[in-house]
Amino acid sequence: MFKQIAGHRFFTVDFGSGPRTFFTHSGWIGTYEDWLPTLEVMSKNWRVASFDHRGAGETTVPVEEITEEALLDDIFRVMDALAIDRCVLGGFSAGTGFTARAVLRDPTRFEGLVLMNGAAGVRPPDAGPPPPRRPPSTWPGEDHAARMRWFIEQCTPEPDVEHIRRWGHHFLLRAEPTAADRLNAIAPAADDDFVAALSQITIPTLIIHGEKDTFVTTAAMQYLSSLIPNTKLVVLDGSGHLPAMIRPHDVAAAITEFFDRPR
Repeated sequence: MFKQIAGHRFFTVDFGSGPRTFFTHSGWIGTYEDWLPTLEVMSKNWRVASFDHRGAGETTVPVEEITEEALLDDIFRVMDALAIDRCVLGGFSAGTGFTARAVLRDPTRFEGLVLMNGAAGVRPPDAGPPPPRRPPSTWPGEDHAARMRWFIEQCTPEPDVEHIRRWGHHFLLRAEPTAADRLNAIAPAADDDFVAALSQITIPTLIIHGEKDTFVTTAAMQYLSSLIPNTKLVVLDGSGHLPAMIRPHDVAAAITEFFDRPR
């Protein structure tokens, strides 16, 4: 449902029940649907919630109001609007940078962290400097729809996933092209201070990665795992960038098993 938050209508979902809550943030211009199949599986034993972040899906805001600071603040604003006092927080792809920063800002709100197919901008020391970010408006394709089709194809190297590509293409197109460029440009960079601060994340942290991801390397996820204490890395063989959509039972099982472990 829509929630009035910070002067804008945010689209949110909130369902299921259980002793724990799993609250997720999506990537780039992905919507809550980045996580939806996994949330459906988990909802049998968890309360699950998510939202379309500003500029993505049905949460439309003026492009000048899409800022790194606002996106981080929105995690707490949406949690408050949904009466989520404490949760396991999930971040996907570009959303991992915001979710890791949310835990660093106020760890008392979170009992666990899941980072999926995104290294929060962190790169292994031997990887060299990151390449310049290309605006999505310059990606391959004759128009915005074609460029989003190219992108979703890069996300999905698995066989027999045309239905997922079609679905992903549809929800990517809900974001305005200007919002897509803006969200790509402001994804937070992992400077030395941020990398050093990751050691302060002491809550249980599960890192999930698709081995065939064309955007984020397994080496980057391994390095990220080495920086955060109390972490487990799960690499899904044969998966690309969208395991929560394509392999929801495997992702849900990994999350539930990790947080069910006695501590």
